[in-house]
Amino acid sequence: MPGALIQIVNEQDEPIGQAIKQEAWRQGLITRIVRVIAINADGKILLQKRSSRLPLYPNCWSESISGHVDVGETYLAAAKRELSEELGINHVELQEIDYFRSSGNFEGLKLERFSKVYKFIFPEKHFKLQKSEVAQVHWFDVPTIRIMMAQHPEDFVIDFHRVVDSIL
Repeated sequence: MPGALIQIVNEQDEPIGQAIKQEAWRQGLITRIVRVIAINADGKILLQKRSSRLPLYPNCWSESISGHVDVGETYLAAAKRELSEELGINHVELQEIDYFRSSGNFEGLKLERFSKVYKFIFPEKHFKLQKSEVAQVHWFDVPTIRIMMAQHPEDFVIDFHRVVDSIL
């Protein structure tokens, strides 16, 4: 939701305010991001190709789901909300596997963020895509992902290499 208020934090990841995403990006305010990796029984990872309509990294591959933490929300609650919204998946056990601070730029926007990365084993075959944000999903093994990233790093969202490293 473009107008949703997201949590703004300081350098210690303590809440200090709120803003809409676009304003946070323009001003370089520090936000919180959740990233979730679904792993199937074969050890493959579900990646999503982001919609062409998204303001950040359209048509790029990213984690199974990702999103901002809304005001008053915990990282875990945001991860579960995004998982439900983007893939229609509920009631799974999420395991935190990484936490990091990063900075980057995308088309003049300043991306300052803390990220928590979660993973879960996805025993099902079916999910419901949020068409406004997810163009497609595909299961990949880690070696294939690494080859894709090496050959076409521009096809992936910022910090994706860090997320892949945290899985191993």
